[in-house]
Amino acid sequence: MNDSKERVDVDSIDWRNVLPYYVQDKNILSGKWGPCPFCTGSATFRIIWDRRGKGGSGWYCAKCDTGGNLVSVIHEITGKPLAEIYDELKTQRYNQGAAPSTFIQKVAVRPEKSPEELRTILRKTWERSLAITEDSPVWTYLCHRVPGLRLEWLGPDVRHHPCLTYRAHDGKDMGKFPVMLQRLVAAGDKTARTLQRIYLTPHGEKVPFVDAKGRPAAKKQMPSPDGPAGGSTRLNNAVSRTLALTEGAETGFAVVAKYENKIEVRSMLDCGNLSRADLDWSKYDTIFIYADRDREQEKRAAKGEDGGGGVIKVRPGEYHAGLLAEKLRAIGKRVTVIASVQEGVDFCDIWKLQYERRAKRLVERAAHREEIERLRQQTRTFRRAA
Repeated sequence: MNDSKERVDVDSIDWRNVLPYYVQDKNILSGKWGPCPFCTGSATFRIIWDRRGKGGSGWYCAKCDTGGNLVSVIHEITGKPLAEIYDELKTQRYNQGAAPSTFIQKVAVRPEKSPEELRTILRKTWERSLAITEDSPVWTYLCHRVPGLRLEWLGPDVRHHPCLTYRAHDGKDMGKFPVMLQRLVAAGDKTARTLQRIYLTPHGEKVPFVDAKGRPAAKKQMPSPDGPAGGSTRLNNAVSRTLALTEGAETGFAVVAKYENKIEVRSMLDCGNLSRADLDWSKYDTIFIYADRDREQEKRAAKGEDGGGGVIKVRPGEYHAGLLAEKLRAIGKRVTVIASVQEGVDFCDIWKLQYERRAKRLVERAAHREEIERLRQQTRTFRRAA
């Protein structure tokens, strides 16, 4: 049997056709990222059918931080001895005609928390947070993202937690980091529906971690029994009959800065929650809804919506903003939906440009006034000399 291992050239095997004799799993056989047979990674493993440089086929897991040939995958999933696998590969009697094995994902077992336990975690996390101060990473982050914002304008639902654990999508503990906490509260609630966390570095930058699809993942919503459920974060301390609603907090803080804290601003977390906004609408006469201009997506047409084949194309941010606007207009509110004209650009980006132009104009005006005053002073000097 040991001789079989030495004489089998595993890199010359047509693994696309051989591996299905041993493994029955569409995700593994597709070559896409998915669960790892060797660890608890949920989207960290993939088959590489054509290995560059090495030749043949193999596997790699980002959580295991290693890889190998596909014999080890067969051994792990089927439980067969390695010597037996090599003998079958040598004689081409793949799996001895037996049915392929079904892959059972290794899961790190965590006991499910009850709704009351989840609420307790939310409450304790919020109670252990601190007011944002000038020397906190949260304020450094906000100052960098939102020019013109002032510390004294911040509302009661945004705080700084000095140390929360960041867990990656595969469950790996990445360490403890400072966090900007947003509390989402709905009408009539005394406690948070959920908490939104933005993980930061000590220098006030978003942590560089990504999710299973490689997208930035500094923002994480805490588990809760109800989810956001229409709850909102009051970003500033202004009280007014005019309300501005945004999806993200950064866009909301940009609105606070633009109006210099003269109107109330709330963040809804995302466009889906925006359309379900649960507030005491009797407090407001006018509502501004800031809609992100997202990429077009297909959705099933609802009753009354025209769509070929029952499908319509929508921009999620604008679509959900429109749903909320209809509800509010139906109860007599004055509503304005404000959307960016450029895809992927939100009001926070626009405000940065506006602020830079405004600051440039102020500098130019100050320089102009100084020049006028200099000329006036020069004229007075000449007159006295004459």
